[in-house]
Amino acid sequence: MDYLQIRAFALATPRTGYQNQITGALRSLSDLYGQEFDGENSFLLPEGCRRPDDMSDTIAYGKFSGYAEFRDYIYRLLDAYLKKVIFPPRIFVTAYDMTESFPAAVNADMLCRAIKEFYKERNLGFVLTSVINGRIYAYEYVDLINVPKHLLTLRSRVRLLQNRELRHKILFTQGTINNFNRKTVSDKQQELLAKSSFLKGEAYKPFWEKFERFRAAEKKAVFCLGGLVDGAEIVFDVGYAKHLYNQAERLVKNGYRVIFVNGPRTPDDVTDFLYEQALDNPDILFQNCKPISVNDEECRKWRFYSGKYKEDFSLLQDIGNIYPAVLGFGNTIVVHTADSYSGCETAGAAIPTAISREGLYIDFKTRYDCLNLYKILCPVYAVDFDEFVDMVDKDDLAPDDLKLQVLPNSLRVFAETAVNMYNRLRILPEKR
Repeated sequence: MDYLQIRAFALATPRTGYQNQITGALRSLSDLYGQEFDGENSFLLPEGCRRPDDMSDTIAYGKFSGYAEFRDYIYRLLDAYLKKVIFPPRIFVTAYDMTESFPAAVNADMLCRAIKEFYKERNLGFVLTSVINGRIYAYEYVDLINVPKHLLTLRSRVRLLQNRELRHKILFTQGTINNFNRKTVSDKQQELLAKSSFLKGEAYKPFWEKFERFRAAEKKAVFCLGGLVDGAEIVFDVGYAKHLYNQAERLVKNGYRVIFVNGPRTPDDVTDFLYEQALDNPDILFQNCKPISVNDEECRKWRFYSGKYKEDFSLLQDIGNIYPAVLGFGNTIVVHTADSYSGCETAGAAIPTAISREGLYIDFKTRYDCLNLYKILCPVYAVDFDEFVDMVDKDDLAPDDLKLQVLPNSLRVFAETAVNMYNRLRILPEKR
């Protein structure tokens, strides 16, 4: 088998975090053999969509009436996709989307089932199916299961001891597979700086004034906010937002300049509160990075912003999402809320990282992964945020003083494991 023909593909998703995870996995497979990553021809997309950003909703098995309807839909996407490529890809990648209300593992398994059945019915040969950043589950149609260690429980460890076949399918990683590195930060920073040269209107002036104060500061902090999920296991409310803002003010008193950025899961009332608080503070900037609703359907979806500052935020949409661009300036610490996996990204890119969990309600029986990840990252690869603020008060601590270790990169390990497993499984009759 010519390694250059072992290309990978995935089903796209509009959810930025999961799309970045998938892109990172696909890119790692391209990098393994020196191939240029072909982003345009790496994703199954719904009809009418040219890129993942055009998608308004996820495609998941749990949203269909049954497997037959779901399979027929995936088949149509595959038929359209194969018209664009020379060779059928040999590795399929999907992400374990735990924010879906339907069980994430079942969604992933049924998607991989449809992929495998399509390849078999069309006589396209063997395709390796993989799930990244997932919990342990007895998948029937997934060949390679990537499980970050923070998703392990005592029960799952016992289960692995009892199930040799499942154990042989799993690749454990220290953190999540992602698409984040120092080059990402540098490229985004240059894009943002370029915008400062031509977005000169009066509407942009307050933003750029605060941005320049941030840029010139000796010490900086960027708050990257998570938020809600479909269930009730995370309560990300204004009370927690008040705690974050009070801590930001403590940093400002010690010479820091601060930027807050929200995300698709950040509630509108939290967004509104932090924006209001930052309006008259020259040392704290809030930039909305959440999609703004433009119709009634989007207003009903909490991942779109539908709060009372739509007009203000619309004026600054040309500036857009300033994360991770603002991490590219020296002596900057990024603060992630404990409901997010993004701490893996920055800790793996040698950016000083803090994790905030005080004041944020998480049901750790359901989301034990959040607590596990906190314990893995802190204090070796990241610092507890509230402890960091106390140290700043006491010792005038700067981000570069932390000397944190760099979280190991999982991308090449995933790529090598996937290719080796493909070459091994494709010759087994029972896997055809």
